[in-house]
This record gives sequence, C-alpha cells and structure tokens, in this order.
Amino acid sequence: MASGVGIKTLNFIRKPKELRRQGEGKEDGSLREIRTSLGSVSQAAGSSYAEFGACKILCSVYGPKPDSKSIHFSHLGRVACSVQFAPNASGSGVDRELQEQREKELPLVIRPALEAAVHAAKFPKSVVEVNILVLEEEGDVIGPCISCASLALADAGIEMFDLVAACSATLSPAGTLKVDPHSMSEEGQLGTITVAMMPSRGEITQLSHVGQWETVQVEQGMDLCMEGCKQIHSLMKTSLLQAKEQIEVNG
Repeated sequence: MASGVGIKTLNFIRKPKELRRQGEGKEDGSLREIRTSLGSVSQAAGSSYAEFGACKILCSVYGPKPDSKSIHFSHLGRVACSVQFAPNASGSGVDRELQEQREKELPLVIRPALEAAVHAAKFPKSVVEVNILVLEEEGDVIGPCISCASLALADAGIEMFDLVAACSATLSPAGTLKVDPHSMSEEGQLGTITVAMMPSRGEITQLSHVGQWETVQVEQGMDLCMEGCKQIHSLMKTSLLQAKEQIEVNG
C-alpha cells in the first residue's frame, strides 16, 4: 500500500440485527458484520475504510477542486468516481480483463448514487473526486463501495442532504431472496437487485437489478434492501458520531 495510507483502529464494530421476515418464499438472513474507520488516508480531504464481512474497501476523497473538464461555467459541481481492485482482491486466477471491465462499469452505478446526495451547488464549476480501492472482495461489493464512499465524503466535509447507504439482495430459482449476499457466485442464482438511498429523506438515489425478476419479486427485493439500508445508515451515523467524539477527546 502507498506511503501515508494506514488503517487506523476501527472505531465501530457491530453485528446488525437479523432482518424481519416479510412473507412466504423469503430468506431474509442478516447483514454482514460492519466495521469502519475514518481518516485512513492522510493526504486526502476525507477517507474511510470499511469491512462488510470479509469484503474490505478503502475510499479517499479529493477536492472540491477546479474542474478541468468543464468548458463552460456551471452553477453546479460534479462528482467523479473511480474504482480499482487491488491485486488478488478477488482471489487468484481471476481474469484481469474481466476485472478491468468491472472497474469501468462499477462507477456507472456508484457515481449517480452518491451525486444525488451531494449539494453540488456549494462547489460550482468544481469536481469532487471519489477514489475507491477494493482490497478484498467477497459477496456483494457495490453496496459496501457506495456506503464507504458516502462516509468518506462526510469525512471530507462535503455537504450532503443525507448519508447514502446501499444494500443488495439475490434471487434463487426457488424465489428466495437473500439480503447482503456473502457470495455472488452461488449456482442457480437468477439475479441481483441493489438499492442505494438516503433513509432520513426516504429517497432512493440508485436502483439497479439484473437477471430474471417478476414484478412482485422486484417489489419484495426493494423492501428488503431498503430495510437493510436503514440498518446500515444507522451504523454509519454512529460511526461518524464516534469519530467526532474521538477527535474532541484528542482535542
């Protein structure tokens, strides 16, 4: 890892509660254990490190700074996002070309989810860069990336309407939904749905699903993911408060 990057003591450790059952054919399960740390990258304006089970994400935020890609003046700033996988983050033998394709595709989902929550009018003709590094991948990675990036934006002092929490669920051939999957490679999996939202405002900032879904299954999947988002959001807020208290103690 580059010089100046060090994971501080994790300031929040908690096993989220099991989600309640919401109907027949549902296997809600529970969210992965979540651990977070803020200010992990000293050179960045803000940063966060998060573990969702064995999935480990490091996010750094830079800016706002002048937007060199903006030709005309804009009253709104913008969010730029990049995703990289560390060597062997997805295990040995992974096709590097496939991983590079994912590094291009993931920002297309993550950036809109974050940008909808950022008060872009506060930094006109400027850009905030969000750099995400996947250190270890296990199970769903989109939700952890979005949630970790939102914490890093908050750590950087970027004004937002609310923290963005994200959660995914998978659909089995039996019609069973599994929230916050620990593995994305289970045989027979029919699809995945991901919801990113600002729970305090009750607003969804991103919704994506792939695979074979009936309308009722999409609705059930959304409900399950939204409940997961609310739990994750609560943990994120507690993490920020604990980090703030630690700063005040260290004075």
